[in-house]
Amino acid sequence: MQQPHYLVNAIYLPRVIAYLLAALVTASDFLVGSPPSVLLVGFLLWLLVYPHLAFWLTRLLANSATGARRSMHTDALLVGLLVIANHYHLFAATSFVAALLMSSLLIGVLSSMLLNVALVALVVGCGYAWEGSAPQAMTEPKAWLSGMSVVIYSAMVAGLGFRVSRHLGLGRKHLVARQYQVEGLSRRLQRYVSPQVYQHLASSDQEDTQRCCLSVCFADIEGFTRMMDSLAEDLVAQLLNEYLNAMACIALRFGGTVDKFMGDGVMVFFGNPTSRGAAADALACVSMALAMRQGLGALRDGWATAGIYSDIHIRIGIHTGDCAVGHFGSAQRLDYTAVGSTVNIASRLEGCASRDGLLISAATQALVVAEVRCGPPLTLRLKGIRRAVKAYPVLGLYGH
Repeated sequence: MQQPHYLVNAIYLPRVIAYLLAALVTASDFLVGSPPSVLLVGFLLWLLVYPHLAFWLTRLLANSATGARRSMHTDALLVGLLVIANHYHLFAATSFVAALLMSSLLIGVLSSMLLNVALVALVVGCGYAWEGSAPQAMTEPKAWLSGMSVVIYSAMVAGLGFRVSRHLGLGRKHLVARQYQVEGLSRRLQRYVSPQVYQHLASSDQEDTQRCCLSVCFADIEGFTRMMDSLAEDLVAQLLNEYLNAMACIALRFGGTVDKFMGDGVMVFFGNPTSRGAAADALACVSMALAMRQGLGALRDGWATAGIYSDIHIRIGIHTGDCAVGHFGSAQRLDYTAVGSTVNIASRLEGCASRDGLLISAATQALVVAEVRCGPPLTLRLKGIRRAVKAYPVLGLYGH
């Protein structure tokens, strides 16, 4: 069963207490009078059961603010019966009516309170007409004025409470609407960052940078320019999105942080915000790269079957080393990314890789040498890098 509406829940406990006290007031006549009738005993038992039954039925059939307010109409009928059962005793009747007025205004509106008062008056009038005798307890002017003062003051307090609760209710509605709006915006923005970065940003408000060891991977499409020249722009966009989606899914499957998409290129790193250790991160990065190469082959076969241009291939470069990771940008816009020579070397290795080739640096190869089969080392002079860089072409994983 669904959770009760806050107004249905709000009147439950006060209703239980009010009817318990009303039953005690009504039963007090038994101490000085004749034994109660079976009908009156049944009525008292009903007063004790009714609050729980009203809560359950309202929650089941009309679990809303309107349902809570309409349930008060039944309370008005019961208050009228309580006035009759207490022989129109002024102060007893005043307490019952005052409680009804306050409850009606605290959760409802003025029209609902007036309807409840009319229902009480109707029941009391019918009871008076049936009995045919004037209520003696209501003959003294001072008692009348005292009772009316209690009722009027209770109505004023309830009215003030109604204004406050209405203001709070409107504020709650605006807050809930704003919450839904923020949640929708959050879901849309979540697609623009890696899930690991999103969780990191959600759990921490720090905007500093840190130095850590990363395995950085760059993957780029070879033949993308030719594809753009030979296909319509909308088809190129469709194929590019299919490719990037496949690569991102593979990266997330291996635990990589997708840093950015650069046209047809993808940058992924392992080791931040979470790390399994330098060796495990490097192995996951190489395994991901091999899966990316295989994934593009599957896409290429599918596009060829559909008669779409499919002469595209991938180049991948990986390097492991220290990077500065954190928030970079301006006061208006920030990126959570990695910078440093490690990133530059990985990018240059990708540019030197052969068609459908995967080049890893010596630093990465030293961490995965027991699991990854590599070809003979290459000594490369990379643009912007002063020293020569030793790299290894990856042939596959041992045991695969």
